[in-house]
Amino acid sequence: MGSCQLEGCAGAIGGPGGLLFAQLLNTILSAQCALNLKNEYPADRTEELLGMDDPSYDFVIVGGGSAGSVLASRLTEVQRWKVLLIEAGEDPSALSEIPGLLLTLQGTEEDYAYEVEPQANACQGMKGKRCRWSKGKALGGSSVINAMLHVYGNDRDYDNWAKLGNTGWSYQDVFPYFLKSLNCPPGLTGAAGEHCRSGGLLDIRSYNYTESKMHQIVLDAARELGIPILESLNAGKYLGYGKAYGTLDKGRRVNVAKAFLAPARDRPNLRVVKSARVVGIAMEGDRASGVHVTLRNGRSILVKASKEVIMSAGSVATPQILMLSGIGPRDHLREMKIDTIADLPVGKNLQDHVIWLGIQLELTNHTGEPFTQTKLLDDAYDFLVHRKGEFVSTGGVDLLGFVNLRDPQSLYPDLQFHHAYFPKGQVFKVETIMRAFNIDEGITAELVRKTSQADAIFVCSTLLKPKSLGEIKLRSADPKDPVKIYANYFTDPEDEEVMLKSVDFVKTFLETKIFKDFSIKMRHFDIPGCSDTVPDSREYWKCSLSHVAGTVFHAVGTARMGPKGDPRAVVDPRLKVHGVQRLRVIDASVMPVITSGNTHAPVIMIAEKGSDLIKQEWLSKDEL
Repeated sequence: MGSCQLEGCAGAIGGPGGLLFAQLLNTILSAQCALNLKNEYPADRTEELLGMDDPSYDFVIVGGGSAGSVLASRLTEVQRWKVLLIEAGEDPSALSEIPGLLLTLQGTEEDYAYEVEPQANACQGMKGKRCRWSKGKALGGSSVINAMLHVYGNDRDYDNWAKLGNTGWSYQDVFPYFLKSLNCPPGLTGAAGEHCRSGGLLDIRSYNYTESKMHQIVLDAARELGIPILESLNAGKYLGYGKAYGTLDKGRRVNVAKAFLAPARDRPNLRVVKSARVVGIAMEGDRASGVHVTLRNGRSILVKASKEVIMSAGSVATPQILMLSGIGPRDHLREMKIDTIADLPVGKNLQDHVIWLGIQLELTNHTGEPFTQTKLLDDAYDFLVHRKGEFVSTGGVDLLGFVNLRDPQSLYPDLQFHHAYFPKGQVFKVETIMRAFNIDEGITAELVRKTSQADAIFVCSTLLKPKSLGEIKLRSADPKDPVKIYANYFTDPEDEEVMLKSVDFVKTFLETKIFKDFSIKMRHFDIPGCSDTVPDSREYWKCSLSHVAGTVFHAVGTARMGPKGDPRAVVDPRLKVHGVQRLRVIDASVMPVITSGNTHAPVIMIAEKGSDLIKQEWLSKDEL
């Protein structure tokens, strides 16, 4: 093909027909170019910063992810405040605009791709027997690469935060901050309308997917089993099945930078620096006075903050920067030869939702057409030109189930189920999801073989309330060295037991009439390292769990919020670092206990509330 193109096409089409095909090609290229939104984001101000003798701002925000983008937008609403936002990545790529390609972004320049330290009872089926944590490295952070699911969590999550001494963080307190961001579809009624409002900056829409038949089969089976079908997954207390809304609009992803920073890009009091790494917080005694930054050209400078430094770098980078700056566990800092400024449990309390890819169903009586490469190209065209088809979908993961298998009478879920549908022959999607979760080549090849034979549904159970706690430690005092991430999955035996219960729960669906009508059955697959176990035995499922369960990219809690006197706390309920002046943490790190659902919406809520906490304090001071 390449040589034919170089030599020219002997069958070139002229006349009106040729013009028609030329217009077709131009339409496709124009539609592709329309995905590039670089001119909508704030400009990079690196050169301006380099030209300043003594750069100083009122607020310096470290990290331009989901939380940092919200903060920069809200704080610059106060016109007299000068705000600098420092981001290690660049603008989101055009590819990130396409919902159906979300898992192809893992391992690219837009992903930190942190490697987790090996452990004997988890991630054994991953490459190098290590889980990999994807975290967004771009303006907008993980909202650029995530599944876009917008799930608040259970009201009890936040009431528990308040019971731990975090005044102002009950569900009643935080609910208005969930609503503040949202721009939901007009005309919503009932529970959906009460929990999704319009008028905010963040577009929220239902997913435009092509797997509606598969969704309906699962929902009909759940209904047959007496499981509630939920009108809204954000209605406080919930157990049941339903479809989530996502951060998207008109078939495209809406990352948080697009939602919050693009409208603010021309504000004269907002400055954004990209491809810049904060290597430490400048301290004057116990007061944060600025940050040390390495810019894209390798030059290091000091940027001062006259009011506050705000850490919004996420659950991995925030504790790293704090510890490099002398804020962390004294013994660990001494080991790293770093002077201690504040002896706090930074990096402790690491929590993550664990997802299991091992429970899979096979459809042997489904009339859908096998997937082909031609269909993949048709879907690409449909997305570019019409914003419909496979690529506006995320594979059906918006169909969620929330259950409590420890206590069926509880209204507080302990497991969440995602459902990913793979038509027969959909090798591209299988390979993509396996690559995203770092699954080794042997298991990937086995699943590709299985998918070439029949349609499949992955029923991915997710542990919502892990009792196992991990930790993040420095590898050295060099900021360029990656941290050590100890996920410690399943170190508490109860976590493993809860996950194993999900097998029997999924089996109840196999007994429903609609599942039998479609001849849906459990699918077992060969896992290296589990060959001595009998399929469907407890030993097989335990081995599967230790091989193909890992992160769902929801790490939180490494700068835990708690009142003064709480030995586990790093920040207080106003998000100020204990014992340090003019330093706050506002990101997923502050969650004292992980929420019962996807963590992205709670992070945005934390940033909305954190912005108000800052305004309450400094606007009153400025008026004096």
